[in-house]
Amino acid sequence: MGAGTATVARVGVVTPTLNAERFLEETLRSIWSQVQDGIEVDHVIVDGGSTDRTLEIAARYPSRTVVVTDDRGMYDAVNRGMTMVAGDIVGYINGDDEVAPGALRAVAEALGRHPESGWVCGTVEYIGPEGDVLSRLTPVRLSLRSYTGLGWSCIPQQTVWARRSFYEQVGPFDIAYRNCGDYDWYARALRLEHPLILKETIGRFRLHPAQISLDLEKMARESRMVQERYGRRDLEGFVRGKLLSLRLNAANPRWLVAKKTGRISFEPRTGPQAGAR
Repeated sequence: MGAGTATVARVGVVTPTLNAERFLEETLRSIWSQVQDGIEVDHVIVDGGSTDRTLEIAARYPSRTVVVTDDRGMYDAVNRGMTMVAGDIVGYINGDDEVAPGALRAVAEALGRHPESGWVCGTVEYIGPEGDVLSRLTPVRLSLRSYTGLGWSCIPQQTVWARRSFYEQVGPFDIAYRNCGDYDWYARALRLEHPLILKETIGRFRLHPAQISLDLEKMARESRMVQERYGRRDLEGFVRGKLLSLRLNAANPRWLVAKKTGRISFEPRTGPQAGAR
């Protein structure tokens, strides 16, 4: 996977969709623009029965689309897609987010330089509905105790990629979660090893009204489930979480300002709910 070698990195990408026509074109362009010398992509879209133009848009690209109307939510769709997609490196990207330019090459080369690492994450760009960059966040090194103590996932899902062997070792996403299955999966992964953290921008997270991740009440409830499952909600966990928060803010001052000024916000806004999975 290293630069200057003949090794081809085969990357499997899964995208769960449901009425995702508004942003799907941008998502698909971002995925297929990754294909270049040394990078092969297999992309599977698992659609929950869209009634808009989602399937029409998907048909314009080399992606494989599977319609599954009996799935049990987004994480069930991702799990199904992971059983279908081919690749030594795997990950998923939602139908409103994007893989950053050159990201899959950066991931493949990083894993090639670090054969001991099973998974990676990196910098995420927060973007608005029109693609304007609102802020950026680069993760910091963390422990399982501080991660669960924080109470929310500071590992950006749009930047997480794993070796297939590591994904299988951690296991599929827990479909008991509707919003925080990523938080749960990363906690399980952290019990095995820390992620390799990349400074490069790997993913783009689009903030818009239709996201299921904007349901703050459900997210808070499911975050508590993760905390109770993998850590103790005690003073030590609280302190470690606060220290992790301070390190995140210190490493990402512009992100902190964007939060404080409302430039990036996870508060629900009024608007159509199309695209939620």
